Amino acid sequence: MIEWLVLVAGCAGVAGALRAVLVRRRRRTIPIVPDRLSPGQVGLKQFPPQGAFVQFSTPYSTSSRVSLNRLAAVTAHHAGQVTVIEIGGGPPPYRLGMRATPMVLYVDSAGVVQRRWSAPPERAELVALFAELQEPVAAASAAKSLA
Repeated sequence: MIEWLVLVAGCAGVAGALRAVLVRRRRRTIPIVPDRLSPGQVGLKQFPPQGAFVQFSTPYSTSSRVSLNRLAAVTAHHAGQVTVIEIGGGPPPYRLGMRATPMVLYVDSAGVVQRRWSAPPERAELVALFAELQEPVAAASAAKSLA
């Protein structure tokens, strides 16, 4: 009886150790969300002057639709200055370290990821972000008019 207990316990221990190694190895192979995107990665020649919102979506996701509608409503008043890019049509892109959608990135004109959201951004948060973006533009135009 003891022999069977030792055999079962030994097999369970080996299986547990093997599983731990495989899980650890898998975690190391999943990269984190990038800190920089190139315009070519999202289908652009260059980013607009105030940047771009890149949203990773999945079909039939209510929160992806809510997020996209909020982004479109806020950026509609800034035509040509900022754009919204939706990347979707499949499961979450695990190669970018994402496990859920929507994932929204705000990328500035140089391609640096400035903000990340793992849920639909709030309208007030987007309005505040655009207010921050307008301050340098307003200061530069005021300086230009004084010269």
